[in-house]
Amino acid sequence: MSKSSPAPTVVSGLKQALVPHAPFSGMAATDVERVVRASRIRYFAPGEAILTPSDTRPDHCYVIKQGAVRGERASPDGTLRPAWELGAGEMFPLGALLAGRGVTSHYRAGGDVFCLVFPASVFDQLIAGSAVFQDFCTRRLAHLLDLSRARIQAEYAATVTEQRGLSTPLNAITRNAPVTVAPDTPIGDALKRMEELRIGSLPVVDGESKPVGIFTRQDVIGRIVLPAVPLSAPISSVMSSPVLTLHGESTAGDAALLMARHGIRHVVVTSAEGQVAGVVSERDLFGLQRLSVRELSSAIRRAPDLGSLVQSAADIRALSHALVAQGVASGQLTRMIASLNDQIASRILDLVAPKHDLSGLALCWLGMGSEGRSEQTIATDQDNGLIFVPNDEALPAETIRERLAPFAREVNEALDRCGYPLCKGGVMAMNPRWCLSLDEWRVAFWQWIDRGDPQSLLASAIFFDFRSLWGEEGLAVQLRADIAARAQGNPRFLKQMSDNALTNRPPLNWFGELSGQEDAAGVEGIDLKMSGSVPFVDAARIFALASGVTATNTVDRLEAAGARKGVPADEVRSWVDAFEHVQLLRLRTQHRRASGDITASGAANVVPLSDLSALDRRILKEALRQVRAIQQRLEMDYPG
Repeated sequence: MSKSSPAPTVVSGLKQALVPHAPFSGMAATDVERVVRASRIRYFAPGEAILTPSDTRPDHCYVIKQGAVRGERASPDGTLRPAWELGAGEMFPLGALLAGRGVTSHYRAGGDVFCLVFPASVFDQLIAGSAVFQDFCTRRLAHLLDLSRARIQAEYAATVTEQRGLSTPLNAITRNAPVTVAPDTPIGDALKRMEELRIGSLPVVDGESKPVGIFTRQDVIGRIVLPAVPLSAPISSVMSSPVLTLHGESTAGDAALLMARHGIRHVVVTSAEGQVAGVVSERDLFGLQRLSVRELSSAIRRAPDLGSLVQSAADIRALSHALVAQGVASGQLTRMIASLNDQIASRILDLVAPKHDLSGLALCWLGMGSEGRSEQTIATDQDNGLIFVPNDEALPAETIRERLAPFAREVNEALDRCGYPLCKGGVMAMNPRWCLSLDEWRVAFWQWIDRGDPQSLLASAIFFDFRSLWGEEGLAVQLRADIAARAQGNPRFLKQMSDNALTNRPPLNWFGELSGQEDAAGVEGIDLKMSGSVPFVDAARIFALASGVTATNTVDRLEAAGARKGVPADEVRSWVDAFEHVQLLRLRTQHRRASGDITASGAANVVPLSDLSALDRRILKEALRQVRAIQQRLEMDYPG
């Protein structure tokens, strides 16, 4: 390559090729100029090798101007298999250049490919001198996701009136120095201090300023006045302990979820050293959003009848739409939706149970599918079941089922009235097939695991993700432990699950471009659930069962199983980021369909390709490449 400076017209053309793409779109003009003047255009013929594995660090960085570059990795038998594709605007090989090593994959032209190529020395200069470039290269997918969230928030700023959202860090809310007391502080002194400072809560700390309890205004009557506790007694005698805490970098959404789950009004915020940094109250969070998660949770718990719960369920959907519009992280949002939906189900069960004869039975109501994984989106139906254990072991299971049928039916129909449609596949407790004794559930799971036929594999996608929503939680815990042991000891079943999961390939064509399905109206779209979320869910389930992990949430499974399997943390992080972005796109699509912004035909999770921005397309392609990466991990674990 000639080292002479390119002509001005060439410089202009190279700039035009670079600036539409991250990170160059956000870099200083001088840094972009440096890249352009050091760059040359290289052509690679279809199938031509661009880079091959070696021990030597590549001499250049490549930016794809036109065409697609295919990555190939060697399988255990030595054959090269497609692993991923890169499209226009993408750089490679970032990992090798950053680590100072050779590439570990084969980079091959997927067609006619034109690349801008600049020396590795310029790459190093940019890493050292451009924060934007460095951040992008070290956090590629995460950076793209940050760009997406920023765009989402800006996009909806004009229509959403919330001043600040639940993505606000707790450190930004707790700016005042914390007021604390020691455990031996007299109650009277603590109350006097709370009154003088007009504060509603008082963390109790040890000698290292670490929280050991908390006392609030709501505790005065129940813990001091009614029991007639003398004001000279130490505050430790009436404080709540252990105290629920969150790190300062946690978000307001995390605090809202903690309050909703535990029915509390205050959360203690701690520093990196575990010391009290402040307290966040329900009032603080109320100032961040129109709808209070804590108040909504409280309304559900107090609901006197089904009509009240119908309204609360509508409020949940309204809150969900508002938070999607704010760009709240999908993992946080789906857990919050699931938590509030759990409370709806639990309150229905509390209201319905006294109307039926449930005596002599230990019961556990199970949430399954997305509810069992705490991954419910705005558009969700029912998937549930019931475990029972009679006090009288001689009582036939069929007799118990007949007695429970009216109870289960009333609960399922009540959930339907609240906006959670009856499951079209009949996976509901009112179906006698899914109202079983603990022993019958064991038999059902043993049959699925031991047979591994298509019906069994279909069942595994729903039933293996269960968790307790109401009743005797220990029954679900016991069943979960038994299943984990049984599945872990059956590699044939895990292999069958892997083969089944690998039939659902991501919608990317040979050139790495999005390839949707046309509907009857000729609109090309992608089912974000089946093509995007489900592959991660399936892989996480297999990894969890193989590793003895009992968690049901997909992210929890990936992180726990990944650590047990020795998968590099950055690889797991890429899977998680990709999964959560697909979930975010699902939530946005459901929100926009509900609001009428998407008028094209299609199911709730189908996004028309024409509705995706250039950034959305790029991130979705990257997320689907991570689908390929996690499926490749499955192929390595279960070859053949």
